[in-house]
Formats: sequence, C-alpha cells, structure tokens
Amino acid sequence: MLQAEQYYSVIANMRGDGPEAVAEKLLTCEALKGLQGPTISQVYTLNGNGSAAQRGFYAASICVSKKRLYAAVKELQKLGGSGVLVQPMTYIFDEEPRRWTDLLSRLNMSHTDVFTSAE
Repeated sequence: MLQAEQYYSVIANMRGDGPEAVAEKLLTCEALKGLQGPTISQVYTLNGNGSAAQRGFYAASICVSKKRLYAAVKELQKLGGSGVLVQPMTYIFDEEPRRWTDLLSRLNMSHTDVFTSAE
C-alpha cells in the first residue's frame, strides 16, 4: 500500500474526439500521467431540451502527488480541463509487491492460508 496522504485524486471534465484522444493529450504532460495513466470515462449530459446525451465530453481521473498538485491543475486547465475536482486520497492499494508473492511461494503458502481467519 502506498502512502495515500501524499496523493490527491484529481478529476476534470475534458472535451475530445474520444477517450483515446483525451488520454493522449494528458499523457504528453508528466504531471498528468498518474500512477499508471489516466482513467477516461464518458460524461453523460442532457441537451437543453432534456434529450440526447452530448458527445465528446469526458471525465479524466488521475492520481497526483501533493508536490505536483498545483502544476497538474494548471496543466489540466491549459489543456481545456474544466470543473476540476481535487480530493485527498485515503488509501492506495497497488498491485501485490513481488517480495510478498516470492515469500508466499518460498513458504509454500497461498493468500487464503494467510488471510483466512481460524474459527
């Protein structure tokens, strides 16, 4: 688990021709790459008459370190990001560390051996 108090979740609305195009925009900037890359999802909005969702509007989510937060927000705005939301992270559960899986293997154990409570 990473030290979550050093990171913020940043979400911004972005316009683009598709999720890949928005991701490409974000990946050009070091401060916007996140831990493994941005998560891009379509934003569903209604037109003024209450029908048909507007196309080309996406939400970009990234995890940003505290020291890069201001630069990341400014870069998002420069790339057309709007409605930027920033939330402190509580937990970050990363992939399993190689050392942990190696240890389990050497002990001839599985995850269930370790995390199953004895009754």
